[in-house]
Amino acid sequence: MVLKKSYTTAAAVILLLIAFRIALPYIVEDYVNRTLNALPGYKGHVEDVDLSLYRGAYRIEGLILEEEGGNPKYPFLKIAESDLSIEWKSLFKGKVVGEVIMRQPQLNMVEAKPNAAPTEEPTKEHWTEVVKDLMPITINRFIVNNGKLAYLDFNKKPSIDLHISDMQMVALNLANVEDAGNELPSTVRLTGTSVGGGALEGSMKANLLKEIPDFDMTAQLTSVDLTSINDFIKAYGKFDVERGRMDLYSELKLMDGQLNGYVKPFFENVKVLNWEKDKQEDGFFRAAWEAVAGLFTEAAENQKRDQIATQVPIEGNINQPDTDATATFLNILRHAFIKAFNKGIEAEASAGQGKE
Repeated sequence: MVLKKSYTTAAAVILLLIAFRIALPYIVEDYVNRTLNALPGYKGHVEDVDLSLYRGAYRIEGLILEEEGGNPKYPFLKIAESDLSIEWKSLFKGKVVGEVIMRQPQLNMVEAKPNAAPTEEPTKEHWTEVVKDLMPITINRFIVNNGKLAYLDFNKKPSIDLHISDMQMVALNLANVEDAGNELPSTVRLTGTSVGGGALEGSMKANLLKEIPDFDMTAQLTSVDLTSINDFIKAYGKFDVERGRMDLYSELKLMDGQLNGYVKPFFENVKVLNWEKDKQEDGFFRAAWEAVAGLFTEAAENQKRDQIATQVPIEGNINQPDTDATATFLNILRHAFIKAFNKGIEAEASAGQGKE
């Protein structure tokens, strides 16, 4: 009788464990959804969560994070699949850290409407809390496969769509497991393809454990077809490009909140105007302005070196009290890149002046 009771108890325990294992993914999915929706100014959800207990991992499928009042067609973040797990090799070094592998993540930075009602913005602490809730151990290895980063501005006419697709990123030693004595112990390598067929390559050494990370990075974007970014050129340069290529090089260093570096664009084989076509489509006065810009560009093309370059410095302190360091950093970069593009066009005009 006692033996029969023991078997019954064991069977009940096993059934409870099986039921718990079946229910656990749904419990975790609900937890992830509540975590995403707790982020101020955003709403999010996931399609599914799968668990791999034997390797200490779980997989999130179909994550979408939208800004409240934003464009639902272009959510702030969309990730087809994320695998979050323990990095087992670090356990042999006495470190409990994790690794994250993302497949097809998309990050859309959409310019708000000029008179849009202000929405609550999450702080750095909010974002940190979300990451900790989803990955309670420190991330040491971060991989991105086939990602996309886009800047979209629908307030301009025509609208602007600048993006990097086919992004591959490998970030290693983020938790400084490998080299505790190195000032910049983490490494990040990035490749991708830009709008206009440009090739992006970047590398960075960093210390991401600081409140405001230190880093030293280089990046280049080469062979961009300028006609593919005519919407951007019209918005900021006020003319059309009929042919041309751009190469862009940059170095950035951030140490103790002080940012220093430069952006240097090169323009080659640029042609601004098709007079008859533009006159018919856009009117005489627009064509006249493009003709002036075209004369400057032709003068530049006739030089021995059919290439114009300019360099715009990037500098600023993002360690000021009562400021959002990330927003300040992105603002500095945004203005620097737009200024670099405009100065590159100005440099072409200057190169043409005084030449016969």
